[in-house]
Amino acid sequence: MIRPRALAGAAGVLVILAAGCATYTARLADLRPQLAAGAYDDALATVEKHAGGKDVLLAFLERGLILHYAGRWTESNDAFAAAERTADELYAKSLSEGAFSLLTNDLSISYRARPFELAMVPYYRALNYVALGLRDDALVEARKSSLLLAAYVDASIKGVERGETGDLARTKNDPFMLYFAGMLYDWDGELNDAFIAYRNAATAYQDVHDLLGLEIPPWLGRDLARCAARLGFPEELAQLRDACPDVFAAAGEAPAGREDWAWVAGRGEVVLLVETGFVPAKSEARLDLPILESDDYDDEEDWAYRIAERSAYSRANLGGAEIAYWLAIAVPSLKASPGPVQNVRVDVAGGGSVAGVRAHHPAAAAGITFDAEYGTILVKTIVRGLAKYLAVDAVAGENETFGFLANLFTAATESADTRGWLTLPEQVQLIRLSLPAGVHNLSLELLDATGQAIGSETLAPVTVRAGDWTFVSRRVFAP
Repeated sequence: MIRPRALAGAAGVLVILAAGCATYTARLADLRPQLAAGAYDDALATVEKHAGGKDVLLAFLERGLILHYAGRWTESNDAFAAAERTADELYAKSLSEGAFSLLTNDLSISYRARPFELAMVPYYRALNYVALGLRDDALVEARKSSLLLAAYVDASIKGVERGETGDLARTKNDPFMLYFAGMLYDWDGELNDAFIAYRNAATAYQDVHDLLGLEIPPWLGRDLARCAARLGFPEELAQLRDACPDVFAAAGEAPAGREDWAWVAGRGEVVLLVETGFVPAKSEARLDLPILESDDYDDEEDWAYRIAERSAYSRANLGGAEIAYWLAIAVPSLKASPGPVQNVRVDVAGGGSVAGVRAHHPAAAAGITFDAEYGTILVKTIVRGLAKYLAVDAVAGENETFGFLANLFTAATESADTRGWLTLPEQVQLIRLSLPAGVHNLSLELLDATGQAIGSETLAPVTVRAGDWTFVSRRVFAP
């Protein structure tokens, strides 16, 4: 018989453990509202309070992006540099932490950022360098972004033991990052490097724009035509037209003189990058999975696979099989959560308007990555749950009170890993403008998924220099 004092003590332990196992998303619930409100110091304080230890990489990533939006470019790059060093160390590190996670949960393992997250670090560092007027440093970031993404996707695929990785493998070449690199090369006058980057971006957009829910930028095909004409690459351009029909269809017919905008007297190019919304945050889902009287315990991993196949079962699906135990586990869940702002349009004072295109879609990449990893996460969680179940069963056989306490411990320490870079945008809208030299006043119309205006924002005056490029980045939230 379990004594009341033991029950009271056990309840206290349960409360303490449960409090300590709050999910990452829950602990940082204030972060997104603070960022959306422009309360950057408060957002930094939230990160300092709740992200650290096993979440140290996330702390660097969150801090770097908050500082970027605050206009503290050098501090932002320092944080992102620390994030890159930490990511390299973690990807090279052995998985020795995994043994301890079998006793508790995946939160005891250091967070390893997903490839789509790490690919954004060179992008933001490049924007910081652009703001600081350090063109060469921005180009260094542009060169490394695609290499890093491919390496991290490969590393992630190796970690998927159970699941389909075909779509994840297709995301190794990020079309937007390649296009962004091409524009930076173009800005620096490195036309050959720009053409190569544009060519690679065209191939990637052709391959994955449907998978990632992207709109092919109409300016890409025009950039290729312009660079090919300047470099004398007619055959290469013809091959690209055959290989990437969607890219050139999106480009349409370029206006007269558009291909040579940089050499048209008195005009310059504006690249407007508008980030909207947030990537979907992971939540925790609780599953009750049946352990059958007929289950064979000899091969724990095979047993876990068979139980995983029952994750969608109801009692009726079990065909009257005797259930020995319902195994309670916690797994992450990810649901698409599109923000209200799905499109943008820029109005130029006295110069008409241009619609943006969804050139980059971190939210879609997050979903593809999660789907590829989920099977492995589920089986690993079941293996951990079975280890706890067998341990509790053995303890209960020796002592009922200890068995009860052990069962409380396993329940209280079961928490899903919902970590992720919470401040990342849902998407990046791209707009290109060819404008006369001078100062221009631009305003943004914020549009919903149907194209209806739901708000507007005024941008700081943009200075355009003849024959030059101007890069402008803006993050917008719900109006």
